[in-house]
Amino acid sequence: MNEQSTLDWFLSRRSTREFSDRPVERETIERLLMAATSAPSASNRQPWQFAVVRSRSLRAAIAQAVRERADDMKAVIARGHHAEDFGSYGDFFHEPLISAAVIIVPQYREFPDLIANLLASGGADPSAYHTAGAMQAELCSTSAAVMNLLLQAHASGLGGCWMAGPMIARDRICALLGIAAPWQMVGAIALGYPAGPAPEQKPRKPLGRVARWFEDEHTDEDTN
Repeated sequence: MNEQSTLDWFLSRRSTREFSDRPVERETIERLLMAATSAPSASNRQPWQFAVVRSRSLRAAIAQAVRERADDMKAVIARGHHAEDFGSYGDFFHEPLISAAVIIVPQYREFPDLIANLLASGGADPSAYHTAGAMQAELCSTSAAVMNLLLQAHASGLGGCWMAGPMIARDRICALLGIAAPWQMVGAIALGYPAGPAPEQKPRKPLGRVARWFEDEHTDEDTN
């Protein structure tokens, strides 16, 4: 793959929400996890772990837990003035989980802020300094691992959707999967072979809105 073909491949990845009945082999999932754990992490602490749910009954229990919590929220919102705004939005929180062949729940744990501790040992107030803790380094590292996993899924012909919605049933999901402190759930990933053609690409903000450039006065053309 050259530079442009690699970019085109990145741009072809989609979030998939409907999956076929085709099972996903364990060896394929292991490759996804190997890709995930190759991600960079602050101080190479690799602050992640992954619950891989292939059990049909457990997947159903997770989806049901999210659905029940979404229904509770919908009932509360209906008592106010925004019932139409919420509408069927809560269905997005659980629907991909129902047909997914695999549900992966990524987790991260926080580590002591070494630099902050060193500053404190020297008599300084660590809050007066910005350290890795200020950027939630462990959460960022685990997010990078999830992106690697999604890209490997794409390379394997799988569809995937990293979902924030299941967080509404976090306590129940953690109980089902035995997730306990210091581990913290970071949403859930629905995985499987797509049930149909790839969804259309969602609009992306143009680079002019998301990138600010700080350059010397000369341009790239000046150096050619």
